[in-house]
Amino acid sequence: MNETHWTAISAVATACAFGVVAWQSALTRRALKVSQAALRISQSALQTSQTVALDTARSRLDAGAPQVTVRLIPPVWPPLAASVTGGMPVDPWPSGHSWHFPQDQHHSIVLQAAVVVENHSGWPVQAAFDGDLIVSTGTDLRITPAPTPVIVPGRDSSGTPGTIRVYLQKTFTILQLSENHDAHENDRQLPHRVTGTVTVHDDRDNGTEDTWNLLLTGHPVTPNPDRGSVWFVVPEDINGRSGLRSLTYDLLPPRERAYWVSRRRRTALDEAPPRQVG
Repeated sequence: MNETHWTAISAVATACAFGVVAWQSALTRRALKVSQAALRISQSALQTSQTVALDTARSRLDAGAPQVTVRLIPPVWPPLAASVTGGMPVDPWPSGHSWHFPQDQHHSIVLQAAVVVENHSGWPVQAAFDGDLIVSTGTDLRITPAPTPVIVPGRDSSGTPGTIRVYLQKTFTILQLSENHDAHENDRQLPHRVTGTVTVHDDRDNGTEDTWNLLLTGHPVTPNPDRGSVWFVVPEDINGRSGLRSLTYDLLPPRERAYWVSRRRRTALDEAPPRQVG
């Protein structure tokens, strides 16, 4: 064969080789895509399986969880004056009472709401209190932080739930509450608030723990429209609604539930390492 023939044959062979390489590359890419798709399906199936397992475990713990409720009694209105003896306040500010700034701006108002913890289960639970939660003791109604932890008994034979009552309470100056009023008028978060936390669980290490975050705030004083240096308790509106409308609170505060593999070791259910089988 002459040189031209050999050149042609070489070109054909080279083209065939490129074709084979391209074909193999296409097969490799296709196999890789199939493998990646299979991996995604496998990962999705694993995530679904883990989600189902977690939901099943949570449902099991929910079924055995103590039945506890936390509720607020509507706050006292008109708001209370701070006790001169340091005990539990019992007297509201007189209707129409006014404060003149600056000489009266450090007078005090107490925001207070009773908090009732009820255990509807047939066994006792432990409750812990934190924040602005208090009780009164003794004949002088001395204020002390709510004791923590405490045991809330289970319901009795008549079905009456075991009950603990504490108070969400804090004292503010008229100046502080005037700052709340200004924040409300300007659509800002109120800076002065009464907050507390109730946490409840039973004696099981592998179980649930419920938490209620409590809030009481508001702007119970308002300025005299003609004399801005004079402030008074928010009055009824034209529809007969009391000044209680100036306060913010939840009668049934939302519950947050944690699920524990081990409460003592603080190992949450969704943080537990996978168990080895076999």
